[in-house]
Amino acid sequence: MGPKGSSGRADTVRVVIADDNVLMPVAVGALLEPDADIEVAGVSYEADRILPLVAELQPDLLLLNSEMPGTDGLAFLDRLRDSHPSVAVVLLAETRDANLTSAALARGAKGVIVKGSHPRELAPALRSAARGESPRPKLVELPRAVAEEVSTTRRAAMVRLRRVYDDAAARLETLRAVVDRALFGNDYDWLE
Repeated sequence: MGPKGSSGRADTVRVVIADDNVLMPVAVGALLEPDADIEVAGVSYEADRILPLVAELQPDLLLLNSEMPGTDGLAFLDRLRDSHPSVAVVLLAETRDANLTSAALARGAKGVIVKGSHPRELAPALRSAARGESPRPKLVELPRAVAEEVSTTRRAAMVRLRRVYDDAAARLETLRAVVDRALFGNDYDWLE
C-alpha cells in the first residue's frame, strides 16, 4: 500500500475524495469510518485543488466525481497519471455507463463506483483499487438514500437559485419603473 497513514498503520489505504457536492464526501467518509484500514486523508470540492492536494497528501487512492465541474473526469485521469502515477483512481458516477467505465479503465482508472448502490461494496472496491488490481471491478453503488439526498439537494439548490433570480428580476423591474417616472415623468404603473 502507500505511506503510513495518520492512524500509524503501514497498511492503511489513504483516500482523497474529490466531489463538488459537500454531501457526497461526508457520506463516503461515514461509510468508511468503521473500516480502520481506510482513512479519508483529504477532500477537495474544487477541481483546481485536486492535484495540489494529491501532491501534498500523497494518498493511495483518489475517489473522483466523474462530472466534477471544472474538469473532465476522463481527461483529468491523464493529467493525474502523468503527475502522480502511483495514485490509484476510482471514478464516482451518477449512473451505470459502460462507455464511461471502458474509457476510464483504458485511461488507467481502477474502477467506477455508481452513486446509489450498496454500501458494503465500497470499502472492498477501494481496497482492491489501492492494491492496483486491474481486473474490471464490478460496478458498485452507494446507498440509494444518499443518491436521492444528493439529487434532492441539487433540485433544492436549483429552486433557490430560480427564486433569487426571479426576485432580482422583480427588483430590477421596480427600479426601472422608478427611473422612468423620475426621468421621463411617465405615469408608468409597474403593478399592472
